[in-house]
Amino acid sequence: MKAARYSLAAIGFLILLGSQPSQAQIDIHGFFRSHSAIKTETPNEALLLRNRLRLNSEVWGENVYGYASLDFLNDAVVGQETRAELRELFLDIYGSWLDFRIGKQQVVWGKTDGYFINDIVNPLDLSLFLLQDFDDIRMGTTIFNAKFHHGNHSLEILVIPEFKPLQVNFSGNWAFARPDTMLIPPPVWSSTGLPIQAPMVYHDDVAPGISLKNNEYGLKFNTFFWGTDLSVMYLKIREDQPVYYTIPEFYTLYDARINLYPRHPWMTFYGLNFAKPAGLFVFRGEGGYYPERYYSTQDFTKINDGLIIGKPFVQAMIGVDYQLTGEIDISAQAIQERILDYEEGIITDEVNSIASLLLRGSFANETILPMWLTLYNISNESYLSRLAVDWKYSDSFTITIGTDILGGDKETIFGQFGKNDNVYLKLVYGF
Repeated sequence: MKAARYSLAAIGFLILLGSQPSQAQIDIHGFFRSHSAIKTETPNEALLLRNRLRLNSEVWGENVYGYASLDFLNDAVVGQETRAELRELFLDIYGSWLDFRIGKQQVVWGKTDGYFINDIVNPLDLSLFLLQDFDDIRMGTTIFNAKFHHGNHSLEILVIPEFKPLQVNFSGNWAFARPDTMLIPPPVWSSTGLPIQAPMVYHDDVAPGISLKNNEYGLKFNTFFWGTDLSVMYLKIREDQPVYYTIPEFYTLYDARINLYPRHPWMTFYGLNFAKPAGLFVFRGEGGYYPERYYSTQDFTKINDGLIIGKPFVQAMIGVDYQLTGEIDISAQAIQERILDYEEGIITDEVNSIASLLLRGSFANETILPMWLTLYNISNESYLSRLAVDWKYSDSFTITIGTDILGGDKETIFGQFGKNDNVYLKLVYGF
């Protein structure tokens, strides 16, 4: 199956190498990275002891470009033996007004720092939550990408034959919390007037297969006018975060269980991005609207719908970047998410408001690069703060020291990992 997915890109590489040997240019490069993270809380357990070797290969020909990226990974904390993972593999074909990119790739449509609003083409790997570099969180996906361009205007068309679900853990240090039992009210199962606490059974996630009817697709139109970079976008995709259809199963008046079946329903998305420089400032923003997304509800009148309800959903971000000094840049963002036409019983909060602050520095001839990123959820008073310093010892060797601090109520997205405050060390050798 995997060979079939990447056959077009692989064939392109062979054609490029075989038909243009005198014109083709080949470059092989990569890096080795050792990434260790230790809890700051006693008993100071290791959260991550990961080694990554990445090999990147680039091939150029006349109007053709090929790229392949392969990771070799192991992690002593989870007992993971070294395994190979194809990160990206694609072929570019360039024309005077039309370009193609075919293969496993990443498509970045968002402008938000540390958060994903319009950047939803590729699924996310949150198996280590946000401990990974943000570049490694986005997973490559098989995509056919065509881009028409004329002057300051372009139209990007995506066809996505491969579906990948969001990757999360439900065990270990970075396990996402989910309930074990559900209280079933009396009218649902009996007339005795007594509720029943039923265990919840989570069934395996079954991703949709590859077929024409399962193809996802999208459009992005980009233009530049009045000094503003403006994009509008449309996507018809499946929800990569599973929606759990909830089906009670009754045995007796006092014995039942709750079956939860993960599904990935279709959803429609409309988005808008903009960025406008003004002196030392850059104002930017993005917003996304879903006519219908699906949420779990505790309203048992929806039991025939699997305790799922569909509602419109909107997200927005407004941000500003400012060059504070010649060495320091600052970025601030305000983010809000809202479920429209909200009803009591929906498990997800109606409003989610987040503020972020990002400071970046460059000192000592760009060899010392500090960074501080904080995401603060105003709605539930939880937070994530990351402080890191890169020391470029040489052109090929970088040492990074940093810390991640998380806090808030245990039921919040950041607070549930509050015991995972850590300090980390990265050693990166590029070649």
